Amino acid sequence: VAALQEEKSILLAENQILIERLNQSDSIEDPNSPAGRRHLQLQTQLEHLQEETFRLEAAKDDYRIRSEELEKEIAELRQQTEELSTLAEEAQ
Repeated sequence: VAALQEEKSILLAENQILIERLNQSDSIEDPNSPAGRRHLQLQTQLEHLQEETFRLEAAKDDYRIRSEELEKEIAELRQQTEELSTLAEEAQ
């Protein structure tokens, strides 16, 4: 019984050491661990994608405004064309 209790305490101590090593090596807070490096890489990629999304949304808004301006200009030019056509018919 004493031998089994001693073996159990040795195994528990070894298990605790292995759990601590696992926690240290797989911590996303540790940039030297594989999980930490991957977390940092994904975080950087997310930041770049958020910046790209913001830039694209700003460009979309600029293009929408430009499109509205061009549509107004087209409407004005159509009206001018109609007026000039009417004047040309009257002149003939």
